[in-house]
Amino acid sequence: MTVPFSIRVAGLLLALSFPACSLAPAYTRPEPPVPPAIAVAGALDSGEAQYRTGWREFFKDPRLRELIALSLEQNRDLRLAALAVAEARARYGVQNAERFPLLGADGSGAYSGKFQPPSSSESHEAAAGVTLDPDLFGRLKNMSEAALQNYLAAKEARKAVKIELVAEVARQYLAERLAAEGLQLARNTLESRRSSYAFVERRVQSGQSSLLDLEQARSMVASASAAVVRSEREVIQAENALLLLSGSFARRDLPLPVPLAEQRLADLPQGVSSAVLLERPDIMEAEHRLRAANADIGVARAAFFPSISLTGSLGYMSGALSDLVAGTSGFWSFLPRISLPLFSGGRNIANLELAEILRESSVAQYEKAVQNAFRQVADALQSRASFAEEVAARKQYLASQRLALDLAMHQYVNGSISYLEVLEAQRTVFQIELDLLSIRRDQLANEISLYSALGGGLADSGESLPPGNAPQ
Repeated sequence: MTVPFSIRVAGLLLALSFPACSLAPAYTRPEPPVPPAIAVAGALDSGEAQYRTGWREFFKDPRLRELIALSLEQNRDLRLAALAVAEARARYGVQNAERFPLLGADGSGAYSGKFQPPSSSESHEAAAGVTLDPDLFGRLKNMSEAALQNYLAAKEARKAVKIELVAEVARQYLAERLAAEGLQLARNTLESRRSSYAFVERRVQSGQSSLLDLEQARSMVASASAAVVRSEREVIQAENALLLLSGSFARRDLPLPVPLAEQRLADLPQGVSSAVLLERPDIMEAEHRLRAANADIGVARAAFFPSISLTGSLGYMSGALSDLVAGTSGFWSFLPRISLPLFSGGRNIANLELAEILRESSVAQYEKAVQNAFRQVADALQSRASFAEEVAARKQYLASQRLALDLAMHQYVNGSISYLEVLEAQRTVFQIELDLLSIRRDQLANEISLYSALGGGLADSGESLPPGNAPQ
């Protein structure tokens, strides 16, 4: 009994509709190897509203917000990360297409003849063919799943780059502000020491001070001049580093900067649950890599089982073009093919061992990412109190040394002490002022690091998964 071709086609499509079994191991997220919470002195609040604050709300300085916006538009590292996402998406599309039938059409014609005796002949053929792999053991399914997870990992990597870029621009902006304010402080100090030199010079001319005092004052002017030159160089380098992050070396009209002492940031929590860290893009990237490695085990396992492919064609063949679609000229063919691995020199076993090792390596990478995130948040939280105490202590120290400088200058005028003690008091005040600027910069940078470590400043990327697919 001949089975009609339509029934055979229906059977072919039915085979396609069967879900492929998967030989990949069931995925289980590794238990985070960190304590359940990160807090300071037992204080713990979720801080959900705070650490999810957008970067425009977190940073109050209008100039800094403009620089961050420029960086997100033009930075080359962020552009490379976006291209990596596009590449991963394309690779997923190529791999996922392997799961669907390959349908093609072909047509041909041939003409032949001879001169003696004169004769000629022709033939024509038109056919449509379909080739598919039923994927009974989930090889193609797991290959597609691995490609999908790598694509999702690339998306998370781009988010991580974005978060780090926002934080790095802010940190570099603080470095530029430190250099600029340090330069202004050095210039003010130079003017002050020039005034002191002129004052000592007048005292020498009147016989109230010695030439030693004058030379000591001159040396302080030279030292302050060198500090100005050094600060000018640091400002240029800091500005260039900031321009590099912004993606353009073109100078722009930006709002006036806010001094370091007046910089304000949005409030962040005193403690958070460790589960919050699992939402960080770098950790989610590591988990997607782990899922991809898990799917690769299914691919390696499927290599031990038979591979089946089905090829069918339907068409017409005729000796004359006018008869090509006649009812009697139709033909069909159906060719199943099975490939069974018998001996591969241990290749399949080695590939499976490699896939399992890579999965274990991905687990270790994931756990390392979680622990690194925990350390970053814990360091920033623990440093908060010490920075606040240090800033307060430095301010008190500066006030005391300024008073000591005034007293030293008064005693020098009265002849009670030498000018060397005045110079020492001036050096101390200048150094404390520089240190106070640096500590304030470090305090702000610590808050920015905490904001970044908590995944703050991440806006919706606006991207979506490929249609009909989602991570399992």
